[in-house]
Order: sequence, then C-alpha cells, then structure tokens
Amino acid sequence: MKDKFLIIAMFLFLFSSCKSDDQKKKEANDVVEKFVHEVTLENYNAAYKLYPKFETMGSFWIPRDFEIESTIIEVDGSVSIYGNYKKGMQKNELKFTLNDIGDGYKINSSKGLSSFYNTPLFQFCKLKGYLVLSENDIDYDVNLTKVCKEHEIEFDLLINKCARFVSENVIMNKQLSNIYKEAYIDSYSGTISIFNSTGFDINSSAFNLELCLYQNDEVCERISLNNMYVINANSTVNNKLSYLSFSCRSSKYGFQATLKNKDDFASEIIDKLSYAERL
Repeated sequence: MKDKFLIIAMFLFLFSSCKSDDQKKKEANDVVEKFVHEVTLENYNAAYKLYPKFETMGSFWIPRDFEIESTIIEVDGSVSIYGNYKKGMQKNELKFTLNDIGDGYKINSSKGLSSFYNTPLFQFCKLKGYLVLSENDIDYDVNLTKVCKEHEIEFDLLINKCARFVSENVIMNKQLSNIYKEAYIDSYSGTISIFNSTGFDINSSAFNLELCLYQNDEVCERISLNNMYVINANSTVNNKLSYLSFSCRSSKYGFQATLKNKDDFASEIIDKLSYAERL
C-alpha cells in the first residue's frame, strides 16, 4: 500500500512538473522581452542575469521596438526565438537561443545583436576567411564581435588607403574643362570634366566632390559640386557649373574627391575587395 502511494505521488509530481510546449514558449518569450526591455533602459546588470554571455559582447545594437515573430522548441530542448527590431528606418532580424538550466530559462546565445553584424567589416572578415561561423554557432554574436574587433584596424587602414588612391586618381580633365569667372560677380560657371581612373564607383554620399581654388599651391577655398552625384569607375563625367560663389581671390582651380563617409565607401570596397587589396 505504501509503495502504491509513493508511485502515485511520484506520478502526480512528474505530471505537475511537466510543462506544455505553450508554457515553455511563453516563459522563453517573457525572458527575451524582459532582456530587451532592460537593455533598452540600459539596465545592463539586470540584462547580464538574463543573458550571461552578453557581458562579454561589448559592442551591440539596442533593439528598439523589438517584436517576436516566431518561437520554436528545438529537438535538443532549447528554444529559438526569432524577431526583429528597428535600426534607423530599417528592420533588422534578431535570433535568441534559450535553455532551461534548472532555475528557469536563460538566453544562451544571439544572432544579430552585435553592432558588427552585417556591416562592411563583418563582410570583410567573412571574405578574408577570418570569420568562420555556422548559422547555429552557440556564441555567434560574441565570437563575431571578437573577430571583428581584432581586424577593425586592418579594415580601417584599407579604407584610408583606398580613399587616398581615389583622391589622387579622380581628377579634372583640363582639356575638356571650360570654367570661367563671371564678369561682374564673384562666381564660376562653365563645364568641369572629371576623369575617374580607379575601379571604384565614387558617389557624393561617400565623398566630398569639390572645386578647389588655390593660392600659392595651397587650397584657399572649396566649393561643393552639389549637382554631381556619381562618377562611375573608369569613366569621365562632364558637369555643368552655374554661378558657384567664391570669396578666395585666385584664378587657379582644380578638383578633389575627399572621403566624407567611411561606412558608405566601405560598402563599395567590399563590392570590389580584390581590386582594393591590389592597391
């Protein structure tokens, strides 16, 4: 009789302690939503308790307006949560993996939270073979951040080298340019011809495209060419100038493309990485 009672008690205990899939999903979702809330409020000590490895990530996006899209219980018992958050005007995908370690669910890994994820530096590390991660890497964001930080200086040096190359080889064709001073006002008009002898497409979001005025071989004024947007690789662009005002007293002029936005140019470098590395 006593044994029978013990068996029934154990059965009832096991039955009551078993969670349904819906309960597991709800608990995991609650943990992720609480973690995102703590990160958004910059309560990082609280966030570390929910996602211990997050403390070693270092560089990350704050997942504002996070929304859970789906929750899946995997074969090994872990829970995968897929969602998205806003980064500027775009939506970014984000994945969390959670495990119940005895005292409730904790986030074990993430993908898409690192601020290096899907950046030009991330693509650079992948193309160079520095970053070899599977989709299910247990420390995806943590390892991604570590590798990208190790090679950040190398990539910056490549960007700066390519930018200098552009500045030296995107030049004015003096034979095809016809620029003159207006007779009664301090302004330039005419046509400027720019030759891009590089393999990069140069655009005004990545570079300042400017008419430069000189005194004693020193630039004394820069006039932005606002209607010049793109100079494709290995091509010539003829651009009309109308009443570009100036204050520098000089009759000598030229053209310069100088780096304005590293991130925009970095994307172009990734597109033409083999060319960039030959410089």
